[in-house]
Amino acid sequence: MSVSRITAHQRDWEDLAHLDPLFAILTKEGKEFGKWDREEFFAAGQAEIDSLMSSCGFRAGDNGMALDFGCGVGRLSRALRSYFGEVYGVDISEEMVGLAREYTPACTFIVNTADELKVFRDDFFDFIYSNIVLQHQPTKEMARCYIREFVRLMKPTGMAVFQIPYKLTLRTALQPKRRLYSLLRTLGFSAEFIYKQLRLNPMRTVSLSPDDVGATVAAQGGRIVRSYRDNFNRNSMSYVVAKR
Repeated sequence: MSVSRITAHQRDWEDLAHLDPLFAILTKEGKEFGKWDREEFFAAGQAEIDSLMSSCGFRAGDNGMALDFGCGVGRLSRALRSYFGEVYGVDISEEMVGLAREYTPACTFIVNTADELKVFRDDFFDFIYSNIVLQHQPTKEMARCYIREFVRLMKPTGMAVFQIPYKLTLRTALQPKRRLYSLLRTLGFSAEFIYKQLRLNPMRTVSLSPDDVGATVAAQGGRIVRSYRDNFNRNSMSYVVAKR
């Protein structure tokens, strides 16, 4: 991935972190423009993780080390801390990570601006989770890169769970709001004006077919244990992955 594309991607998420960080992470209708209550926001993360942990067979306590990839302000990192002794959150936005450190100092948060996670060694994590994140990568190949990294970072007995759409609607694929946002930013308009007055945002969406995900996981030495339709996006799947 070109440096310029990653830089633009980071700029977009720094904009969102400044403008409306909670809504950028969990885009629920009626919560835009700062309307998320912080306690409600984190409670939603706890409910999500409690349900996930139950389905994956984890009980509350110290189950090792976990990674929240695309952590934002730590909505899920905080909840994972109930189940794991150490939780790392990774995000491309420095401002998001700064807020995460402020809100949940019990976790470790790291800014990562590369299309890899070399800050961690192989076989490092017992559990990896990434939700509503891979779909917002600049390209499909960048999403694949991170999936390969998840497999690399899992311990032999570890598990990764991640979500990504398997197809896009025509409107989502065209992404007119994102394209216009990017154009106006290039022309010098402020992010605040574009977002608050024109109600545009820079979020992009990519998809990977189940066959594509399966091939990506297998090429890195992993296997899909199960997959299921999720409720986070239309035409979206979640995958549970383990080492071979």
